Amino acid sequence: MLRRILIMSLIAGMSFSAWAQKPQPTKPAPKPVTIAPAAPAPAVAPPKPFNFKRLKSGLEYAFIIDKPTAQKPKEGDLIRVNMISVGANRIIYSSAQANKNKPAEFNITKPAFNGDIVEAIMYMSVGDSMVAQVDAQTIFKNTKNKMPDFMKAGDKMQYYIKLVSIKTKEELMKEQQAKMQKQIQEQMAKHEKDQKKNALADEKKLQAFFKEKNITPTKTASGMYYMITQNGSGESPKQGDKVKMNYTGVLLDGTKFDSNVDTTFGHTNPFEFNLGKGMVIKGWDEGVALLKKGSKAILYIPSGLAYGANARPGGAANPKGIAANSCLVFEVELLDFETPISDDQLLQNYFKQKNISPTKTASGLYYTITSPGEGATAQKGEEVSMNYNGFLLDGTKFDSNTDSAFQHVSPFGFVLGQGQVIKGWDEGVALLNKGAKATFYIPSNLAYGPRAMPGGGANPKGIPANSCLVFDVELNEIKKK
Repeated sequence: MLRRILIMSLIAGMSFSAWAQKPQPTKPAPKPVTIAPAAPAPAVAPPKPFNFKRLKSGLEYAFIIDKPTAQKPKEGDLIRVNMISVGANRIIYSSAQANKNKPAEFNITKPAFNGDIVEAIMYMSVGDSMVAQVDAQTIFKNTKNKMPDFMKAGDKMQYYIKLVSIKTKEELMKEQQAKMQKQIQEQMAKHEKDQKKNALADEKKLQAFFKEKNITPTKTASGMYYMITQNGSGESPKQGDKVKMNYTGVLLDGTKFDSNVDTTFGHTNPFEFNLGKGMVIKGWDEGVALLKKGSKAILYIPSGLAYGANARPGGAANPKGIAANSCLVFEVELLDFETPISDDQLLQNYFKQKNISPTKTASGLYYTITSPGEGATAQKGEEVSMNYNGFLLDGTKFDSNTDSAFQHVSPFGFVLGQGQVIKGWDEGVALLNKGAKATFYIPSNLAYGPRAMPGGGANPKGIPANSCLVFDVELNEIKKK
């Protein structure tokens, strides 16, 4: 009976021993009094035996307190419990002792084996207390723990449990999202603070450099400085334009770290990139946009518009590289620039040359049905079987499953709308029915985009980056869902 009292006090969240050892207030010694004979103490009724229910798994449970609340733990929920496990009349685990008088916390998962205590907990509501028991060997075998020497075959493990709280999967997700958002905001705030600190340090370095060199370059809103040393002519390049540059880069101490006009660095071809696309450091994207064809300039770039806290490795001509948080100086010349032709314009030129007028979809894909099929069109999630020949706009065949030169002549199968092929195929094949033949004219953003695809065998040059593609296709079969 004392063990039952001890256990119930523990699952209620208070250690029995702590209660028993609680200091009592000191009182003055009482005066002698005459004590009448004590009346007999009333008899204490023994605790009622538990009325266990047995589950198919062999787990037995009985409620000590069963509150009529609806919410019960589900998979993915986080619960807090006071729990004691008892074997052979000995306490094996106490959440109060293990967690400094705080409830244990864990996630509800699918019961891992027959007799898993989670199965009983999923019948509880907040505030409920329960005793559950199961064969001890089942527990220790499935949890891969050694059974204590004082226990023997046939003994039962008993669990005294009080469910303190339930946090649903949805509540957990909301909390995690809020926590993540807070972390992001804190990181952004720290980053902004560091940026301001570094910007002040950069400004101080640059001003000292300008004073030493006795120069007064122009400052932009971003904190970059520049000097036009030779005027160019015409318009300035716009975002997306392909520019050709000569350059030499030096640190504030005069160390030259890179150049395409100094043969020491081993690359003397003009440097090309698309302006405003993040292909170069921010200071270059901003500075080059200020130039005209033939312009020469010097850009004084603070570290925040260069490589920031990232150090850059050196090489033969500059062993020390670029240190973190370095301000950079670039002497640059804009040799030339051109506005790239859009994919749609490239395709329109191609159609004019071929004297064709295919249909255009909202995404920018063009197609022509060259031979109608029968029945319903292919649907997302259905498996389709295809024949195809793929070409570049210059007529180069880059792949085929009907041309033996490419050494794979079996039908090509894939599941439609699952991203297993390029976007232009997922969209185009969904327009076809069984037996249909068509030609797809696919802009680069619906093909391989900026990724070049390697060649081989029948097509050594592969597919260049940003290529529009043409496919002659035939839908052989549709396997319905």
